[in-house]
Amino acid sequence: MYNKPTKLVLIIFVLLMVSVLAACGSNVKDEAAEPNTNQPATRLYKDFSGHEVTIPTEPKKIILLGDIPGDLLALGIKPAGNDWLGEPYVYKSELDGVVDIGYPHNMEKVIEIEPDLIVQAGYGGPDDEKIYEEMSKIAPTVIYNRDAVTYDRIRELADIVGKKQVAEDWITSYESKAKATWEKIGLKDGETASVYLSLAGDFYVMGHFSLTMSLYQPEGFKASDKIQALIDKKEPFSLISREVLPDFAGDHVFLLSLPGTEDEKAATELINSPLWKALPAVKNGHAYSASIAWNASDPITMERFLDELPKIMGIE
Repeated sequence: MYNKPTKLVLIIFVLLMVSVLAACGSNVKDEAAEPNTNQPATRLYKDFSGHEVTIPTEPKKIILLGDIPGDLLALGIKPAGNDWLGEPYVYKSELDGVVDIGYPHNMEKVIEIEPDLIVQAGYGGPDDEKIYEEMSKIAPTVIYNRDAVTYDRIRELADIVGKKQVAEDWITSYESKAKATWEKIGLKDGETASVYLSLAGDFYVMGHFSLTMSLYQPEGFKASDKIQALIDKKEPFSLISREVLPDFAGDHVFLLSLPGTEDEKAATELINSPLWKALPAVKNGHAYSASIAWNASDPITMERFLDELPKIMGIE
């Protein structure tokens, strides 16, 4: 049997242990809430064009150069500035507050933003290097591959801005949603589709670029033979005359234009022409008109297009 002094020692010991455990728990919470102080503030990154650049590990103010600000938005980051804000993006309202730095670039605006990172969508040509040289005088600048397919492009950008897991989560979510959409549409094996654009008084047919990245998928449409030839030659699109338009037509045809413009009027004239009406896709009720805003391959547009596609096709 314990005597009184021994009991007192035990009580004190227990109280001390409770205090220590509580303190440890508090420290764990504090550490979880605190940013990782062991993470370096900068790191060396080798970009698409081969530049080795010291960039911030967690950039706070990013200027994105290029026509796909949706790539950055999909990673949970709103760019501080962009040079393509005039486009009819389906997510245009989400770009409110982004500074329009214009094109050619207004360098004074770029400087005023005080970016800690500039990300440039590049094509691998000489213009890339000229812009890179100007921008890199203001802030660390890296180029990522604009021509890459969406998954590769978003992963590359996510690596640059420190959001790798966000990109992987989006890809997993998108693939699940795409599977459900294609099951709803119920295509037969080998059904083909073509995408035409009415743009600035001309007509274009798309290769594997922008909207077709949403359509040409394992469970989706295939490219027609002529379009597959474009894809094999790595041509993202081709300017065509109305007369050769039927040569590229698939089992389904999509005609895109910007609503309320002369381009839409030209598209309507084409739709009412004997040439268009003679297409097998039109005769079978597989011809669709839609806004050119869907002709993009950023993650936000692609995901929202999955909701829109059955409506465009008259399935729901």
